[in-house]
Amino acid sequence: MNRFVALIRAIGPATHAKMSMRDLTDACRHAGFADARSWITTGNLVLATEKTAKEAEVMVGDALRSFGLANEVVIRTPDELAAIVRADPFPDAVRDRPSELAVCFVKDPGRGFDCLNPPTGHERLARVGGDLVVDYVGQISKSKLLPAVIERRTGARLTFRNWNTLTRLAGMATEPAR
Repeated sequence: MNRFVALIRAIGPATHAKMSMRDLTDACRHAGFADARSWITTGNLVLATEKTAKEAEVMVGDALRSFGLANEVVIRTPDELAAIVRADPFPDAVRDRPSELAVCFVKDPGRGFDCLNPPTGHERLARVGGDLVVDYVGQISKSKLLPAVIERRTGARLTFRNWNTLTRLAGMATEPAR
């Protein structure tokens, strides 16, 4: 059985009016996932299936479309999440301000992230695999390098989660199916 974490882009108040995370997990179970669990209401699913990552992405996308939504889905394996946690590119940020340390999970890298170096403000950047970790150095509210700007400047398609969410999902992805 393959385990995956599905990170759904742009889940928020507008989408909640059409679909709750409970409804989405039910739709994923109905679509054939052996296990489907959500974490908080921002589009995070832990899934188990015999299918491939690409097939799981399509299945979650189909479940979203059943609610009239076309949000993009980024799939990661438990090993990929664990690798980001192990890399721990900014241990001081993990210790002191994990909610202001973001992981940009990249669906399509666009032109790449070289154009972001050096950052325009206080941010620190690190690539881990194909994803980008951004330490906002305690000033996320003042940053000019928010995810929408990263997308605009690089042409990348991504969704981001803070370090707290990353570590919780990494743990959930290794828990036995219910």
